[in-house]
This record gives sequence, C-alpha cells and structure tokens, in this order.
Amino acid sequence: MRWILYFVGGLVLADIIAATFIWPPEAATSTPSKPVVNAATQQGQDPWMVNERYNAPHRDFLRREMLKTLYEPWTNYCSADGHEKLVRSIDSYFEQRAGQAWSYENAYGKAARDFAVKAWNTTDDKRIERLISERYERGYVSLNELRPSARKALAGQIKEGRINAEPCRS
Repeated sequence: MRWILYFVGGLVLADIIAATFIWPPEAATSTPSKPVVNAATQQGQDPWMVNERYNAPHRDFLRREMLKTLYEPWTNYCSADGHEKLVRSIDSYFEQRAGQAWSYENAYGKAARDFAVKAWNTTDDKRIERLISERYERGYVSLNELRPSARKALAGQIKEGRINAEPCRS
C-alpha cells in the first residue's frame, strides 16, 4: 500500500517539475483590444446602442408598472398579496437598473455604464425613488424584505428617512 502512495506522490512531483521548468506557460502578450463592430457602430453610434431599441421600451415598461404599483391605494399594501406585489416590484425595478448598468459596463466599458446610469435617471425615475422612499418611511416596506440590490439602492436614498408609523397594524 505504501508503494502506491510513493508512486502517486512521485507522479505529482514529476508533474509539478515538468509544468514549472520544462513546459512553463508562455508569457502573456498584451494585444490591444479590437474595436467592437456591430450594427450600431456601422451607423456611427456607440456600440451599446445596438440593443437600445429593446432596452429603452423595457425601461419605460418597468417605470409604468412601478408607478402603477406605487399609485395604488395604500390600503392595498396591507393585504398579503398587495404587500408582496409592492416588495416584488421594488426588487425588480432596482435589480433591472443595477443589472443593466453592470451588463453595459462588462460588455462595453465605463462609458456604456455611464450611459445606462443616465438612462435610469429620468424624472420618472426620480418620482419612483421618492414614492418608494415615502412607502418606506410610512412603514409599508422594510429594507429586510428586499433583495440585496434593492436594499442597497434604497438604503442610499433613505439615509435620513425614518419609519413614522406601522400603517397595517390594527
């Protein structure tokens, strides 16, 4: 049994020596990245604009749905279904914002991320942020109920906000 361990150990040692000294990895040569060529760049636009015909209507749809949820009567948030809808909507809204900024940056770089952040910074987005903060301050939603991306975004908005009431208690 001991000779099997010696044999396996010898193979591992031989592999390490061969990988280190006999077949060392080639030095990584830095090659300049190739410019992105797609339908948008062929028309003189930034490369991330190729997907904007899909992303812009989707952002508008998410804003409309979020505003529809936020303009519901506040008593709806006290029912289990209404409360769950509010939490799901807030989660979805903030996850889409963060996800789009992340994917634009990973695919096209910082300039694309800045574009995505700006695209999610409309007057409707400001209204949504204000309405979500109001729902939080009135006690209809708590940070612990939200997913991490929504929790992080909302926590940045409500630094000075505090819960004033427990509206669904009674």
